[in-house]
Amino acid sequence: MPIRIASPEDARQFADLATPAGLPGSGRLRYAAAMHFYGRGSLDAETLEVYRICALIDAEDPHPMLARLGLAIPTETR
Repeated sequence: MPIRIASPEDARQFADLATPAGLPGSGRLRYAAAMHFYGRGSLDAETLEVYRICALIDAEDPHPMLARLGLAIPTETR
């Protein structure tokens, strides 16, 4: 299920989803963005769980874990 960028808010949230690991608060920022897309039906529960696991550890990049699990985050723009 692709993440659909249909509004300026979606674009901002998508940018937050890609916040680099290691920045203070980055884990929670990525998780909040993941929740935004999950609430819109654009992110599945398994992917959201990866972001939840990584939320408390700012240095933990969720992308390698997503790749290991075969989860991708495709996007489509309007």
